[in-house]
Amino acid sequence: MKSHSRYAKKLNKKRVLICMIMFFALLPVFSYLHEAGHGLVCIADGNEAEISVDFSGGTTLCHGDVSNLFAYKISGGLLAGIIGTTIGIALFRWKIPFIAITTIGAGHLVNAVIETFADSYFTHGGEWSLVLGFIEFVTFFSLLIIFDRKTVKQND
Repeated sequence: MKSHSRYAKKLNKKRVLICMIMFFALLPVFSYLHEAGHGLVCIADGNEAEISVDFSGGTTLCHGDVSNLFAYKISGGLLAGIIGTTIGIALFRWKIPFIAITTIGAGHLVNAVIETFADSYFTHGGEWSLVLGFIEFVTFFSLLIIFDRKTVKQND
């Protein structure tokens, strides 16, 4: 009897794991960039900024009044998002860093919009982490499915 071959697109589990490790390793770096964006606006107003970053995120305390609250709110996610997506796209040829860094950058761009326009209660509550986590999860696996699947032969 003749065997039939079929082709399917699959993700390489090892590459997915490496991509996830890179993603989680870079989160603190981009959290610091995010908070540095807020800090730059604070410092530009002649104030002193205090940045702290841990595994749950980051915080920037601005010791003084910020003259442009809109710029202060949007600057964190915008800085980290622009840097992340720019570096990610520049690394498009290398799929693992492209996917990990672009996911982080896109997450920070979404963060910039929501942090700027959402109520401060929402952005500091647990719901905020769930929303961003979901957005990054969908972005991460969408990029993996679109750019990192390989065609493999399956025998029936």
